[in-house]
Amino acid sequence: MRIRFLFVVIFVALFLTSAIFRFTNLDWDAGNRIHPDEALIVNGANSIRWFSNLNPNFHDYNGFLVYLLSGVSHIRKYVSIEDMTIVGRYLSASISSLSVLLFYLLLIKLFPPTIALAATTAFSFSPLLIQLAHFYTTDSILVFLLILLLFYMYNYSVKPSIKNLIFLSIPLGLSIATKNTGYLFLPLPLFAILFSKQTINQKLAHATLLTASTITLFFLTSPYSFLDLSGYVSRSRYLSDVVSGKLNFDWTVQFQETTPLYWFVQTLWAFGPLAIVGPIGMGLLMKNQKQEKRKSFLLPIAIWTFGFMIFLSLTYLKFIRYNALLAPLYALGFGYLLQKFTKQPITIFLIQTLLIVQVLYGSMFFSIYTTPHTSLKAAEWITKNIPSKSTILVEEWNSIVRLNANSYQIFSFNFYSPDTVTKRTKLNESLKKADYILLESPKVKNTIMKLKKTYPDTNIFYNNLENENLGFTRVMKFSSYPRIGNFILNDESAEETFTVFDHPTVTIYKNTRGESTAAP
Repeated sequence: MRIRFLFVVIFVALFLTSAIFRFTNLDWDAGNRIHPDEALIVNGANSIRWFSNLNPNFHDYNGFLVYLLSGVSHIRKYVSIEDMTIVGRYLSASISSLSVLLFYLLLIKLFPPTIALAATTAFSFSPLLIQLAHFYTTDSILVFLLILLLFYMYNYSVKPSIKNLIFLSIPLGLSIATKNTGYLFLPLPLFAILFSKQTINQKLAHATLLTASTITLFFLTSPYSFLDLSGYVSRSRYLSDVVSGKLNFDWTVQFQETTPLYWFVQTLWAFGPLAIVGPIGMGLLMKNQKQEKRKSFLLPIAIWTFGFMIFLSLTYLKFIRYNALLAPLYALGFGYLLQKFTKQPITIFLIQTLLIVQVLYGSMFFSIYTTPHTSLKAAEWITKNIPSKSTILVEEWNSIVRLNANSYQIFSFNFYSPDTVTKRTKLNESLKKADYILLESPKVKNTIMKLKKTYPDTNIFYNNLENENLGFTRVMKFSSYPRIGNFILNDESAEETFTVFDHPTVTIYKNTRGESTAAP
């Protein structure tokens, strides 16, 4: 009894800590709406009029999270864009916190309490999940729905009843109603049906019922995916072409010349040590599947995990948040690994060390929400130190710092455009009239510097700017890296969206020579 009570106390402490990490400083950008995907969803929710107009008028994401935000906001009478953004972030943080609880409830069905607690700790301290809780995007919701799907999969594997099948269709339907990524969840319940101990006719009947229930819930929670079917299909094809790289834009240039190794490195930034031990555990599960009594539940998950990993590594678009769905799967693999090596002291010591590193890394990442956002500090400094009507050169596709356009002459330059004589001439002209250069994050510079063959001239520009060879001197730099005390982890080499929204490095250069050129 005392041991059980102790585990309850430890889990409550873990849950509260994870909630603190997710709810702290949800207004991190002071209402500036820096995250573009979040702004798109909030704008869609703001356009909903219950019940005269339920059309979100976009299909980049599906309707469920739009209706959820709009409904909660109107119930609470928070209906302005600014209010909705904060409401959305509270929803995201709440759902992310509930994911920790639900994941633990799943794991205690599978593992001893000690292992369930350790794996849940690794899950809750994943930096990517802490970050995504601070945005109202699809990711926190999809992670929760995936865990809920796994939870009901376990119940179905124990007792393949109609009731459990209907419950299984709920997270599946809601996930598709949230984002087309939900379609990728389909093999999981179908695997569960296939691996169940039923006749072929029963399996076919259950698969049919699952499909019907899922489509029904999809329609009810995202009706305009059906009512505007042509728009939905057209946009889905467009997004598919973007993901595959058939269509390329300035905001996807960073993925040129990337390999599957690039994807793996991003999982290290996203999850820390969990990105290593998780796949090992899943691989061990597949190797031991003949001896695994729970293979009707665990084996399909392991197969799906590796399939999803391959899919993510081979797609052109490799935004780090796409990896969020791997967090519960990797933590499940970590739990399985712990269970298999509980009697080997050296291995357990190594795993425990990795778990401590995981907790420290998550704590370091949380620290960025305990300080003012770098764009706010930069805007304040600019207002105080740069004379009114000064000319400030900024980069297109890098709008982070919010400045009063009436106070300064702000003009942008598209550094992603192909290197040509015309571009070089325009850049030289821009530099000659610029009093200051504002790099609102390293995203453009880092991408250009990686693509030296594509942007030889622009590479020279950024090198010379950094080395102060253009007549511009760096006068201020604002950064916020994950840290504990004096130990700082520079994460600028991570995929740009991991840093550019909530902790970008802002650099300001002043013209100290009067005229400059792009190359020596």
